[in-house]
Amino acid sequence: MMLKPKGINKKLHFTGATLSFIIISVITLTVFMNEKSKKDSLIINIAGKQRMLTQKISKEIFYIKYKQSTDFRELNSAIDLFSNNLKDLALGNSAKGIYPPQNIKIEKKLEEVNQLWIPFKKEVEKIREEVSFIKSDLELLTGKTTELLVKSDNIVKVMVKNHMSGEFIDLSGRQRMLTQRMGLFIERYLRTDNQDDYMQFIKAKNLYNETIELFINNKSVKSIQDVYNQVKKTYQYWKDYESYVLHVLEVENSINDSISYVYEKNISLLNTMDSAVWLYTQYSEEKNGLFIKFQYISLIIALILILFSYVLSREIVNHINDFVKRTKDLSSDDMGSLSHRHIKVDEESEDELIEASNYLSSFVKKVNVAMSHSEDAIKQAESAVFELQHLADNVEDALQDLKIDEKEKTSFDKKVNATEDIAIESAENLMHVRKMLEKLKNNLNTMVENSHKTV
Repeated sequence: MMLKPKGINKKLHFTGATLSFIIISVITLTVFMNEKSKKDSLIINIAGKQRMLTQKISKEIFYIKYKQSTDFRELNSAIDLFSNNLKDLALGNSAKGIYPPQNIKIEKKLEEVNQLWIPFKKEVEKIREEVSFIKSDLELLTGKTTELLVKSDNIVKVMVKNHMSGEFIDLSGRQRMLTQRMGLFIERYLRTDNQDDYMQFIKAKNLYNETIELFINNKSVKSIQDVYNQVKKTYQYWKDYESYVLHVLEVENSINDSISYVYEKNISLLNTMDSAVWLYTQYSEEKNGLFIKFQYISLIIALILILFSYVLSREIVNHINDFVKRTKDLSSDDMGSLSHRHIKVDEESEDELIEASNYLSSFVKKVNVAMSHSEDAIKQAESAVFELQHLADNVEDALQDLKIDEKEKTSFDKKVNATEDIAIESAENLMHVRKMLEKLKNNLNTMVENSHKTV
């Protein structure tokens, strides 16, 4: 139950302070919520941007892989931005206006995103390094293939020079063709990852290796020193070439595996980040909902206070009217007939009016007492004057009978007249005091009437 203050000053202060508190609270919370909304919008925007970055990273990986590009600037920028944003979202960044997660759901979801991002980033960086290796070695591979072709051609020439059988010349000639096929299919496979190209390369490689193994172990070849020396040089180079090509293929297969991983996990990372964005949005909407509820509650309280203020003002006006009605008795009734009961207001009235009525009642009492004393004094003075007049007449008659000196008689008359004048003057002064009290009464009545008109 709301406490009801007494006193005009207390009531006005109570309603004014309460309304001011509600207004200041609403304004303060509105400003606070506006700032929070700005930060919420910033955070939701950053979280939403993370979804785009996952797609951009995947797009850059495929572009670099299949467009023969070694420009990693966009990829590096996207990786760094995603990592920094995820760190800011998880830990907060006051400089950017980003606050840490506000509930456990968001915190757990960001941790889930981080658990997906760590291996995802590792695979992306691995692709970047391996693609750099592949791209830098493409020209080297072409040079190596050309060198193998030259050495294979030298075998043909030295066999022809030494008049070896047509079978050896035919096999050595096929080696040149196999070298060209290996170069063609390995280059195509590195560009397109076509499995048919890969199989064609493996088939050509195995056939080339089978033929060179035949040459290096054949007695006829060994019997001709020039031919054997050339075959031996080519064989050694071939082993280095084969090892190099297999390493390149191993790296390429590793890239393909990583790309498959990125393709697969990109969806999981995207969906998890999307869930985090939804949680941020839900949190912001719930907070805004609470703020709206607070505004409605504040509005209801303000309306109740306005109604309460109206009731209080009606009570104040009624109490003032009652006070004015009682004070009008000072002008409409005889002051002597008024009592403390006539002027004192109800105990339920305002403190200020009760205090004023007490002062006014006390003042009326004093005025009544003063006027009563004045009237008694006037009556006594009139009686004294009358008695003095009667005494003076008696003395005058007695002097007529006495035979005294005329001079003494004149002196005695003066003294009697002086006493009579003092009595008359005292009576006149008392009459003047009575008139002043009556004037005070009239002024008091005028003051009450003016206050009534003002109200």
